[in-house]
Amino acid sequence: MITTQFKAVIFDMDGTLVNNMNFHQRAWIDFLKTYNVNITEEEFHEKNHGTITEVVPRFFSKKLSFEEIAALGQEKEQLYRNLYRPHLKPIDGLIDFLGKLKEANTRVGLATAGDIPNIDFTIDGLDIRHYFSAITGSEEVQRGKPDPEVYLLTASKMNIDPANCLVVEDTISGIKAGLAAGMQVMAVTTTVKREVLTQYKLYRIIDDYTGL
Repeated sequence: MITTQFKAVIFDMDGTLVNNMNFHQRAWIDFLKTYNVNITEEEFHEKNHGTITEVVPRFFSKKLSFEEIAALGQEKEQLYRNLYRPHLKPIDGLIDFLGKLKEANTRVGLATAGDIPNIDFTIDGLDIRHYFSAITGSEEVQRGKPDPEVYLLTASKMNIDPANCLVVEDTISGIKAGLAAGMQVMAVTTTVKREVLTQYKLYRIIDDYTGL
């Protein structure tokens, strides 16, 4: 069982706690249109990995200053929160699974490319902050996923050896980050098809948290 096999479970956020990636995609497309930048769904998936400050420049041909990147990123994220707020809900079985981890004294971490406003929006909106022993967002790392930095930092905050951690992810870049951190990875099929996920050495593939 997960609760006895691992000392810590570290969750990604978007697509892992909540099934929200379609709302991020819609927000990006609507946001970029206001700057006369048109993208396809394929381009979105190709470029949407890492922190917001890494993602923004990929969609603009001109060179942007750090201040411009930060402002554009916040504009896009505010649009996303406005779009998703009426639909915010946990993936099925998540709350029960978090409760079981807490009962078993298994530490729970959050390692996300999201920034503080998005983290607060999600975990406070779901009322699950009290389950987490450590939370790491984009402001604390230099390199986004697939770099393992965010997972290694979260494990370090909990003083848990990476080998004793299970990562829960929904994207290929996140899976690569977890594996590169020396952790086992469980994938949720919210974003990537199961047949693609089977190409990776995963602990388990799940559709949701029901029954865990």
